[in-house]
Amino acid sequence: MFVRTEPAHVHGIKLGINRTPARIGFKKNAGQNNHLLITVLVGLESVRDGTASLKDEFSTSWSPKDRSRSALRSREYALVTSLVWITDLIDVYRKQVQKTDSVFDRSIQDSINRIDGRAERLSALASNLQIQLNDPALLMTLFAIKWRNTLVHSESSTRLNASLSRKLISVAAQIAETHRGLDIKRSIETFENGTAPTFKEVASFIAATQSLVESFDSAAIKKMDIQCYAESRLRDYFSREFIGNRQIFSQYWATNPDKSFQRLSNLLTQLGFSRGTHIASLSSEYLKSIAHLTASDARDRFDE
Repeated sequence: MFVRTEPAHVHGIKLGINRTPARIGFKKNAGQNNHLLITVLVGLESVRDGTASLKDEFSTSWSPKDRSRSALRSREYALVTSLVWITDLIDVYRKQVQKTDSVFDRSIQDSINRIDGRAERLSALASNLQIQLNDPALLMTLFAIKWRNTLVHSESSTRLNASLSRKLISVAAQIAETHRGLDIKRSIETFENGTAPTFKEVASFIAATQSLVESFDSAAIKKMDIQCYAESRLRDYFSREFIGNRQIFSQYWATNPDKSFQRLSNLLTQLGFSRGTHIASLSSEYLKSIAHLTASDARDRFDE
């Protein structure tokens, strides 16, 4: 329970949104990908040079005939797995941000979901968020998805779509500058030769998806009806957490509106809002208006 007793004079509080729950989830799952991948590759170097040994905690056998070859194959596995993981996470993000209340209406959500293909659905989301379709981060992410598909599905073509290839080459200088000299032409050749991506390519794809999610999220928040979003978050919270507990409303909606204002502000910070500078800010008038509700009115409004 989030109820707290605070000073009553609190109407100067400003709440808003900088990140959607979809981005918070993406960050939680993908934020350390590069670091973790590097750690694995550093460990595999110990396997390759023969200094690694099996610790007692591993209840299994491990005696590769060719440690160097085993390390190289494991390195490729780690890179491929990382690529698959990050592209799966971007698809999860796409689904979640697409469903974020007060950003898209149901007809747009349904139209995107009817599109066949992860890359195509991501492009459709970009269009609806008014993200430029020649954005380097978007193009790199679409390339990553295509590479992932060929690794996961053996029947997938190893030829890159001519349009995507042309667009990637057109922003080659930007990609090289952003991703430590990555040669996108050479990456396309590597892909079309059926070769697994290098560490530099996977690291660049991870960075590109993170940049793209940041752009998507900012655009989604700017489209958001933040008051409707706050209503939705409160409604979800009360209906989910306090089913049948009618007394909870009298704890949040006390007879003193200033206390209700503070308690609701604290609750909204637990539900993803924050204090300070925001991409989208919640009107203090909205908070004042709901703080002046009676417990009975609040129950009718938020307990569905």
